[in-house]
Amino acid sequence: MNAVGTLITPDSISHYFTKLLDKNHLPHIKFHALRHSCISLLANNTAFTMKQIQDYAGHGDFLTTFNVYSHTDASDKKTEMDYITSCFTDLFGGSNEE
Repeated sequence: MNAVGTLITPDSISHYFTKLLDKNHLPHIKFHALRHSCISLLANNTAFTMKQIQDYAGHGDFLTTFNVYSHTDASDKKTEMDYITSCFTDLFGGSNEE
C-alpha cells in the first residue's frame, strides 16, 4: 500500500522504475533483475551462508538458491588455475624448460 492506502501493483512498480532509469539515463532492465543481482552479490560474499541467502530469497530448496545464484568470476577461475599449477609444480618440479 502507498501513503494514501492504495494497493501498489507490480505494473506500477515497473512503470516508476522505468521512469527512474530514464531520468538518470540508465539502461533499461527489468525490476526483477535487481533481485537477481542482490542475491548474486550476497551469494558471492563470504559473510553470508547459502542457508541465510535461501531464507532471504524465500526459496524452499537450498539447491535452487545454490544453482541459480552461486557464480564464479574470472578472478575465481584464475585462483583455481593458480592452485592447480602450484600442485603440478610441487609434484613435477618448478620448471617447464628443457
